[in-house]
Amino acid sequence: MAQPSPCVRFLLAFLAAAALLAAQTQCSVSSSPRQVRAEGVAERAGDIFLNCSFGSSPATLSGALAIYLPVAVTNPVDSSGVARDAVLLADSGGGYAATGVSGVVAGYVLSFYGINLPVPAGGRLNLKISGIRVNAAQFSGAAGQPVNAFLSFNLPLSQSQVTVAYPVASLYATLYNTGIGCWGSPLPAAISLTNLLSEGTALASTRFSEALAGAFQPRGAGDDNGTRLAVRYSGLPAGTQLFLPDFVAGSDALVPTSGGDLGLPPAVGQYVPGSGTLLLARVNLSDSSGAGGAAMPVPSGPGAVLLDSASAVPVTGGAAFAIYEVMDGNLSALESVQFPTFIGVPSASAPTVALETVSYAPVSSSPQAAVTAPVPRFAAIQPASDCGVLSDCQAGYYPRLGVQTVGDFQLSLTAGGPTRQVPGRILIGNTGSGILNWAISVNYQQGSGWLTLDTSSGQNNSSVALWVTPQNLPAGIYNANLVVSGGGPLSVPVTIPVTVTALAQPATPAPPPAPAVTVTSVVNAASLTVMPLVAGSLGTVFGSNLAGTNVAVTFDATPATLLYASATQINLVVPAGLDPSKTAALLVVTVDGVASNALTVALAPAAPAIFNGGALNQDYSPNAPASPAPAASVLQIFATGIPSGAPVSLQIGGESNLQPLYSGPAPGLAGVQQIDAALPAGLASGAQPLALCATVASRQFCSSPYTVYVK
Repeated sequence: MAQPSPCVRFLLAFLAAAALLAAQTQCSVSSSPRQVRAEGVAERAGDIFLNCSFGSSPATLSGALAIYLPVAVTNPVDSSGVARDAVLLADSGGGYAATGVSGVVAGYVLSFYGINLPVPAGGRLNLKISGIRVNAAQFSGAAGQPVNAFLSFNLPLSQSQVTVAYPVASLYATLYNTGIGCWGSPLPAAISLTNLLSEGTALASTRFSEALAGAFQPRGAGDDNGTRLAVRYSGLPAGTQLFLPDFVAGSDALVPTSGGDLGLPPAVGQYVPGSGTLLLARVNLSDSSGAGGAAMPVPSGPGAVLLDSASAVPVTGGAAFAIYEVMDGNLSALESVQFPTFIGVPSASAPTVALETVSYAPVSSSPQAAVTAPVPRFAAIQPASDCGVLSDCQAGYYPRLGVQTVGDFQLSLTAGGPTRQVPGRILIGNTGSGILNWAISVNYQQGSGWLTLDTSSGQNNSSVALWVTPQNLPAGIYNANLVVSGGGPLSVPVTIPVTVTALAQPATPAPPPAPAVTVTSVVNAASLTVMPLVAGSLGTVFGSNLAGTNVAVTFDATPATLLYASATQINLVVPAGLDPSKTAALLVVTVDGVASNALTVALAPAAPAIFNGGALNQDYSPNAPASPAPAASVLQIFATGIPSGAPVSLQIGGESNLQPLYSGPAPGLAGVQQIDAALPAGLASGAQPLALCATVASRQFCSSPYTVYVK
């Protein structure tokens, strides 16, 4: 049985030291949600507010506060999991101030333990949680759907759920190129933007646009760098040289940088230092993900600075990358930026073009909280076209896809026979400007893999032939749609239907009968021993041929919920709706329509059993001889076989009838119960027997002894 995750192990019932206050006490919960970049892994969410009033005016507020999120909490942390920039603030009338209570990150949870704050005489104390970072790229909700936080506190809350963020797809881009003629592309003697433009060096323009104001952020407090943008090149022929501007002025600068092929005239950018307009700088010595290194210093001067410098991009094995960092910008307006990549190719080279991919950077390899991962960081998400953001989808500088078909795309052949060519051909052309990069995908309606194309991607004008490979096709009619896509933002994909009729071959022998499904034993999933099962608890079935496409297990024809299935083992939740008066049920496993032998399984109102390794110390470490629990500390115990709502007691060492601090369902684990219990203060050190007892209808049911270790 899999062990609970660290997130699930978190105590939902806070430590006994957190006392409940008077019934009139309540905290009004609110938030100030923020729009965040849906591509971001460490995005700063909005603040959460708890305005608390105390009916009996206690001297102090003591307890613990936990915030649960549907995505990972990604604040930078130290080696103990303590967040460096998520803070708990308090206001007792003079404004918010830091409480000094550390936030601890564990997966999707941020917790503040050991809260002990004085309550003013007026009985009102306000709390604010600020600086929570979340993995917005992990959010699986629909576009515009909010990220909600769930709060657990030892005071009554007006609501337990608040919105903290709205993920927005924030980065869009255009990759555009003019191509290189057969005569190659010359380079000037001295490299600068002015000289490269004057020499006529071939270029490929790249444009980034933000769809969320402030998505392009300069470096902020607690960040490792400003927002970075990555440009990656591939398929470069031998001898190719690439050059990029060292600095790029954005759309709101005095003169935006431009290569001249995306709606602006060719221009060397001009930037006024401190103007709050968009400025990018090349990053030196970063790794390929975009992390590390340092951006080139921002130019300075009494007035506008001409951004004329350019430098080479290292090319290795036909691939290269460059990283830019946002150094300045207007966080209240939508901005875009474009720049040329200059491509030097020897005159003997064949026609070629720089192929690019772009994204935010650094690209994340740490989707959760980490000690050293950079902030900000991003998922490897390729942006969509930005022509809709900038309203230039109709512009004439984009390529356009043109597709014609010649011949017939229907073919009859013998199933299992030799490969045959489809009579028809596909003619692809560019009816617009620049270079058309196109691709063909195959959407099979029946079967798969029976079509082969002589090429599935290319540039500009091409002719594509098709072959059918019927070796593995049964007799029948097979349809597929070829989808040709590519070009500028207005290029509509073209669909070409293909139909193949496979004629019947001689009949083949009938397949052998399905193997028999056999159940050999049914055991408690925690103890792995044969004992009565309990409705709603976990059981394990052992046998043979238990795996298949459709597997079901029933108790007296009532279906169980399956958690895991293999050829020899099935883990399941016993149906909660079984008749509680029954002492036995017939279990049957059905695999792809084949039923097993019926096995009689004993039932009981309760049958507690503790999972092997199912006892955790107060610090969440496994209880073991090498890590015993201190006397008087809290043990977390995970078991099955305890019905919902049944009173639970414990026997530890010579102590019996001990009452748990918490007993109830283990969060997120069907059929598993969690019992939190304080060890007796005088308990002797060493190995001690522990048993769980559940009382149902005045009958007590106890588990077999489980050994815990005390120091």
